[in-house]
Amino acid sequence: MLKVSGFSLLEMLMSIALSSVVIIGCTSFYAQLQTNIMQYYQRINLQKNVDSAMIGLTKDIKRAGFIANDPSKIKMKALEINHQQNCIIIRYDSEIRHDWVYNPIYKNNSDVFTYRYKKNNLEYKTGAVNCQGANWEKLFDPTEFKVTRFVIKQRTNSIEILLAAELLNNKKINYQVTKIIKNENLF
Repeated sequence: MLKVSGFSLLEMLMSIALSSVVIIGCTSFYAQLQTNIMQYYQRINLQKNVDSAMIGLTKDIKRAGFIANDPSKIKMKALEINHQQNCIIIRYDSEIRHDWVYNPIYKNNSDVFTYRYKKNNLEYKTGAVNCQGANWEKLFDPTEFKVTRFVIKQRTNSIEILLAAELLNNKKINYQVTKIIKNENLF
C-alpha cells in the first residue's frame, strides 16, 4: 500500500492561523510607520516655516539703524516695539541710499519694515510706520499653521524674540524657538 504524504487538517488550520497573525502584525506595523512618517514630515515642515520666519526677522533686526556712510542722519527711532499691538517697526538703509527713505505713495520702496502678531499669524509689511492697516503679508499659511505666541523683549544690549506655532489639524505637533539678537548699530 502506498503511503500518501501531506498536511493534516489540524496542521493546515494552525499554519493559516499563524500566517494570519503575522500578516495582521505586519499590517498594523506598516500603518503605524506611515502615521509616524507623516507626523515627522509635518513637524519638520512646521520647524522649517518657523525658522524661516525667524531668519527674516533676525536679519531685519540686525540691520536696524544702519545708514550707509552717515549715521548722523538718524532722525527717527531705528527700532520701535509696540507691546500693546505686539508689533515691531524696523528702519534701516536697505539699498545703500545714505538715508532712510519713506515714501507714502510707493511704500515698497521704503526703508521701514514692520512685523506684527495678529489673528494667530505673524504678518509683515514694507512701508508701514505703525501697526495698523490692511494688506499685510502673512508669513504662515493660515489653513495649515497657527502662531500661538510672539513675544518681543528689549534687553540691555539685545532683543529677545520668542515665536511658537502649531499645526491646525494636530495641536500635538508644535514648535517654539527663542532667539537673542544683538544689533551693532543700536547697542
